[in-house]
Amino acid sequence: DYFTDENRVLKKDPQQDYHLEYAMENSTHTILAFSRELHTCDTNDKSITESTVRVIWAYHHKDMGEAGQNYHGSNRGTKSLRLLNPEREEVSSASLPFFDLTNKDVPVPDKDTTYWCQMFKIPVQHEKHHVTKVEPLIQKGHENLVHHILLYQCSSNLNDSVLDYGHECYHPNMPDSFLTCETVIFAWAIGGEGFTYPPHVGLSIGTASDPLFVLMEVHYDNPTFTEGLIDNSGLRLIYTPVLRKYDAGVIEAGLWVSLFHNIPPGMPEFVSEGHCTLECLEEALGAERPAGIQVFAVLLHAHLAGRAIRMRHFHNGEEQKLLAYDDEFDFNFQEFQYLKEERTILP
Repeated sequence: DYFTDENRVLKKDPQQDYHLEYAMENSTHTILAFSRELHTCDTNDKSITESTVRVIWAYHHKDMGEAGQNYHGSNRGTKSLRLLNPEREEVSSASLPFFDLTNKDVPVPDKDTTYWCQMFKIPVQHEKHHVTKVEPLIQKGHENLVHHILLYQCSSNLNDSVLDYGHECYHPNMPDSFLTCETVIFAWAIGGEGFTYPPHVGLSIGTASDPLFVLMEVHYDNPTFTEGLIDNSGLRLIYTPVLRKYDAGVIEAGLWVSLFHNIPPGMPEFVSEGHCTLECLEEALGAERPAGIQVFAVLLHAHLAGRAIRMRHFHNGEEQKLLAYDDEFDFNFQEFQYLKEERTILP
């Protein structure tokens, strides 16, 4: 148990809070398993919470000597993790059918931010199925270019001619058909892996009320203004004819990107609040879901100015336990947080 000061010098911690469970070594690997309390009440230790943790690793090929540790050189790295994200049982999807929604040779402009929109038609029709997993298909080498992907449900009155072309989103020349796509049905962001629905839940496709046309919006992040990039990224949807008990949906809350959302200059910190109001929930859920909805996962999303995000929950004027939070938000690591137990949101 060591800690480091502002000069990055490692010092042995007078309060040893790490317990070695076992250690083993072979010709190629040294493996140490250790445990620690989440909160050690030691000012030299970082408390482990449900927030993102940046894990730093470094090693040297020689054992630690009497004089202390050897310098790691280039044998080092970092990774953002959510150490307390509950494990989920992976239902095997190897034999299930799937379809891909991927861009075809999209030219990424040599500018900082581009939102690219492309229409797709869901190939599964005439009979209800459930999507059980959505996986990102990021073109090799473009892991830092594709920042997030949103899937919107569009009007079912469109015809197949809308499938012929993609276009920059939110652009004056954007096709009118794109304006019919307002409801988010799926979201993925950088650093995240595939999303698996719980075993009793699926995203419904194939019926008359399900999405027929969908709009895929890909946010490209090109801060170095690299020219000539061509992208073919997208999503893979794995589905099953064996229906699950409940249909899944998405509810969006927070602040929409707008010119009225300003952070005053020179502020060390500033809180922005978005509200999903009583009236709005009543309109959304009152008639269709009077018994409420069950929340099973939350995706906290922000851009580079975001430092911490929390999703609060109030009922009858009383604040409930937070739905989700991240006090150490990492722009390059955004994935769904699965809740330990489902939470009911009432109209």
